[in-house]
Amino acid sequence: MNREISFVWQQQRLRDWISFREIAEWLSEIDGRGVPNESARAHAYDMLQCDLLAGEFEEGGRSRVLYLHFFTPMAKMTQARLQTALDTFPIENVRSNYLGRCWIPRHMIDRWLAKHELPRSPARFEPREDAVVSDEQRAIKALAAYLRQNPECRHADAAEWCRQRGFTFSGRGFRSRIWPQARGRAGLPEQASAGRKRKSLR
Repeated sequence: MNREISFVWQQQRLRDWISFREIAEWLSEIDGRGVPNESARAHAYDMLQCDLLAGEFEEGGRSRVLYLHFFTPMAKMTQARLQTALDTFPIENVRSNYLGRCWIPRHMIDRWLAKHELPRSPARFEPREDAVVSDEQRAIKALAAYLRQNPECRHADAAEWCRQRGFTFSGRGFRSRIWPQARGRAGLPEQASAGRKRKSLR
């Protein structure tokens, strides 16, 4: 499974990232100006394109726009890369193979919608109710196996180990559920005693 398919499948549940394609499709469905859907979709892409070129999707001077296409290892869409595509390819090609494969963090969407005086983001952009719970259960199982081999692993190291493997959870969720349950499954006390030695992850 290539990284694009894997990422799309994951985000259908977690919704940490939303694609420009989904945003354009949603806006084409709710557009109230009486224009055809295709025109509304094109207008949505034009807004996203202009704002990406203007740096609206940057934080700390860095692009927060992921770019996923199985033909290239490029992982970020920047102003310069988008401008090169616009200078090289027809606009429909840019929309389908460049803008349509861009993703932004979900927290950026509400700010962008407010800027353009658009409706709030729809329920389809929210994580599925079972997504976080199922991810926690997988994290518990994986961490328990890790702790059986590394019983002196500390809380902070264990949380980082889980994040490195792509599990999604809150700090409270790790502290109150994942950590104690994983330790219990590994045959350890649910809460580690103070003063354990820090062990590097491998």
